[in-house]
Amino acid sequence: MRFPNRATLPALALVVAAALAACTTPPPPRLNLPEIGFAQSGPLVFAAGSVETVNEYSSSLVQPYIEHTLAQPPARVAERWPRDRIRLDNSQNNSVRVVIKDASVIEQDIAKTPGLRGQFTTDQVARFEVSIALALEVRDARGFKLGEASAAAKRSGTLNEKATLNDRDMLIYNLIKETSTDVDRELERNIRQYLPLYVR
Repeated sequence: MRFPNRATLPALALVVAAALAACTTPPPPRLNLPEIGFAQSGPLVFAAGSVETVNEYSSSLVQPYIEHTLAQPPARVAERWPRDRIRLDNSQNNSVRVVIKDASVIEQDIAKTPGLRGQFTTDQVARFEVSIALALEVRDARGFKLGEASAAAKRSGTLNEKATLNDRDMLIYNLIKETSTDVDRELERNIRQYLPLYVR
């Protein structure tokens, strides 16, 4: 068996390095998704002089809850709701209080198809569920609650075993966006129904 001489070793090393590089395709860059907001829904003008947002939801930071790992967790999206939608006319000495009750994202594994059949099946391997719940209170100058409206929504979706990280990011993003839209619509409807004296 003949071994390459020392003169050919550098060239051989370059060939091997090039071959290895050709075999390892870098993953595509992670998605840079736009901010989820509510400005497109238009303003809700309240007969009040101040607004505050309170986040009562506390993530457990452990599986199956994954909201703390996301670029746009539902709580951060929910905090944009009063910034985008609430306006004050200062006509009454009331305050508006927006309370985030739920802002969770759950990821659960799905069992694959067993046996030989599983070798020929593209399985759904993960299920994601987004839950968002908001309450809006109007309080008087003494802090007494004058009225309240609330809204809650859930959306879920699954991911198959051939999905990429970008597919996962897009699925979760769309679930959060759609759930937020559901809450936005329901909350406005309930505000106009239950708080007509305080919204224009």
